[in-house]
Amino acid sequence: MLDVIANYVENFHGEKTKIDGHDGYIQDNTVYFVLPKLHDEVIHYEQKTVSDFLIDQGLDNVVTPLLNFQGQITTQVNHTEYIVCSSNLKRDNRNILVDGQLMAILHKSGAEYPYEPQYLSSYGKWKDLWQNKIDSYEGIYLNKIKERPVTKYQRLFIDTFPYIIGLSENALQYLQETESERRYHEGDQGTIVFQRYANQLHKPYIWSHELTYDHPVRDIAEYLRPRLLDSDSRVDELNTFFTEYEKVRPLSIFGWRLLYARLLFPVHLFDLMEKGLSSTDTNEEMYRKYKQILEEQQNYEKNVRHLFSNIGIDANKLEIPELDW
Repeated sequence: MLDVIANYVENFHGEKTKIDGHDGYIQDNTVYFVLPKLHDEVIHYEQKTVSDFLIDQGLDNVVTPLLNFQGQITTQVNHTEYIVCSSNLKRDNRNILVDGQLMAILHKSGAEYPYEPQYLSSYGKWKDLWQNKIDSYEGIYLNKIKERPVTKYQRLFIDTFPYIIGLSENALQYLQETESERRYHEGDQGTIVFQRYANQLHKPYIWSHELTYDHPVRDIAEYLRPRLLDSDSRVDELNTFFTEYEKVRPLSIFGWRLLYARLLFPVHLFDLMEKGLSSTDTNEEMYRKYKQILEEQQNYEKNVRHLFSNIGIDANKLEIPELDW
């Protein structure tokens, strides 16, 4: 991969390392990564612009794409197109902050981004994205029925899919009703978030291809989701998270309702279905994972049902509709 980096850095002679599963090369207090081209170039350019902005805002552990000597973001070597990314090896003091503070600081910084990206943004598009996902998986479901599934995973997918569609349609209806909510404020503007938040703010590096542009509750919902699947009580942890988050960026009534809508949409079940349909794992392994998360769904529904009361919010007083599962 050194021949790829040579198109971006003169006289490169970095020392090889491995970070987050990616091969890297360290030189002059900077780590460089060679990654395959994942998207159209315009998307990589937007990722670079977004990640460069976060670096300017003080997040010095963002891995950002570079331009080669020809001013291009991709380089072809041996008929394969690559991008080269880099990050400063210096670490900031983020690890002394709690989850709510970390996320709020990211969102506050990201909200200063001067324009909405054309290709990375999902801001205001949830209804269409969710409906497209529902339509796509309904097509897969109908095809699987015609194929007369024989594996346990396929049969479980067929048996449980109507339930998942029911959850999705409830979330979609709640989202549509939320869009008429007028109690919003400047904290509801779009910001830089993660495609799917999975504790990245505590990891050594933030990867540009994991970033997108959306309402800040996208990250909050995905922070909450695995905790709501847990049977153990997380009331104190959730209270701490929201207390620290709102010290920096308070949520509006619209924001709370949008958060609730995203929690109602079964992203975690769709994610596992997608893995099951594309995975090279054995059908038995996917069956076990899928069955386990379906069993955890009863914890999830109970915890979502009591979310507002558990964090000290009177939903009735604030006229925030709740589903009574």
